[in-house]
Amino acid sequence: MPLLTEITDAQMAKAEARMQKRIAEGPTAIAVAYRSDDGRLVIDLSNGASFAIPARIIQGLEKATDEDLKSIEITPLGDGLHFPAVDADVLVVPLLAGVLGSSSFMAKRLGKAGGSSRSPLKAEAARANGTRGGRPRKIKAEDTEPPKVPQSAEK
Repeated sequence: MPLLTEITDAQMAKAEARMQKRIAEGPTAIAVAYRSDDGRLVIDLSNGASFAIPARIIQGLEKATDEDLKSIEITPLGDGLHFPAVDADVLVVPLLAGVLGSSSFMAKRLGKAGGSSRSPLKAEAARANGTRGGRPRKIKAEDTEPPKVPQSAEK
């Protein structure tokens, strides 16, 4: 089995065309940098836009040091970022859509944010609940009687 495969000029032209098509389909990363002064990743996109996001809110980068975040590789198609020091990979398009990790990671973050909310409306609801005796106590299974089944009328 040969170790190297010869690539023809026609195959190379087809590959280049596929790459150009892929790049045209959506924004891809063309440059990325970590700014240690504010802890943000700055991603320059192929459509001319730039995007900055706090690095440590992204799954896999939560505990990364500034030194870990300085080394970033862009995937060949520009659709992902690789952080070799922490062995983390991040897709660019989902990141732009606000997806910072897996669905379980996102659910945990959203639940934590919702539970720690301190709005005037939430405070008012808590006060109103307190005047009614607070949250209802949990009932143990042995404390409840089975529901009574009505007897059918005899004919």
